[in-house]
Amino acid sequence: MASRDSDPKAFSSGGKPRKRLNDGVKQRIIGALVLAALAVIFLPSLFDRQGTRYIDVTSQIPPAPAIQPIVIAEPEPVKEVAPAPPVNEVFQPEFAEQRAPAPDPAAPLADSSKDVAADKTAIEAKPVAKVPQAAEQAEPAATPAPAKATEEKVSLDKQGLPEGWVVQVGAYRDVASADRMRGKLLDAGFRAFTRSVETPKGRFVRVFVGPKLDKADAQSDKGRLDKLLNTQTLVLKYKV
Repeated sequence: MASRDSDPKAFSSGGKPRKRLNDGVKQRIIGALVLAALAVIFLPSLFDRQGTRYIDVTSQIPPAPAIQPIVIAEPEPVKEVAPAPPVNEVFQPEFAEQRAPAPDPAAPLADSSKDVAADKTAIEAKPVAKVPQAAEQAEPAATPAPAKATEEKVSLDKQGLPEGWVVQVGAYRDVASADRMRGKLLDAGFRAFTRSVETPKGRFVRVFVGPKLDKADAQSDKGRLDKLLNTQTLVLKYKV
């Protein structure tokens, strides 16, 4: 068998034996080549100042507009005009004592059906004049044209405001009693309201019905209220 030294490739052209590289040397050479390649790639970017990129911090929000503040003048009260009175004193008629005691809020309203029945009986019992036969056969007369409604006369006070009238139903020391009486009158169809007043005898809460622009209408409400409540109410001037 031929020996390894007899291999012609193992000798150089001069007849001297060749030296082989071991694996460690080969790995070192490959690593050096890799480092050289990386240096060729990244070193130019490290020394290239022109390739540096900066973050733009310029704001895209437009500047605030130049707004001139407007100064609004404080309101000034109108001269020679009296201030409005408190709420509880508005629409407060002059205080007047009633002769009859204030009606009981718990008492039922008087039955007015008897008066209506009596009026109906009186109308039915009234004799009817006999109409002649010739008049019955005559043609009916033409219906007269309806008369124009008379305009309601409104009286004005010194301030040029319309005068009004209210009916004072009663004055109560207890607020709850006054509220109950007002509710009863509202249920009966009257326009009722309450007002408190300070008097030499103490504080009272009065119950009113109205107001009415015509005193005759207030007198008519007074008559109805006197019958329903079995008392004597008062007609007072409505004070604004």
